[in-house]
Amino acid sequence: FEAGETVNFTVTDETEFHTFTVDDLVIDESADVGETLIFSFTFDKPGTYQLICVPHEAEGMVGTITVE
Repeated sequence: FEAGETVNFTVTDETEFHTFTVDDLVIDESADVGETLIFSFTFDKPGTYQLICVPHEAEGMVGTITVE
């Protein structure tokens, strides 16, 4: 993403509780079973940020967000 860009996210949870957590950006959203979570975030600072699903981090449900 580009610094200053607002991004819309949609997280659909079909079978288990999940989170969309980026500690360094103070993002901590969650979705219960059968729920669709929709939210927006404006990326103000360039950097590389770790995205995790808190209950499934040990199972490898992690990612990276890069803001240029």
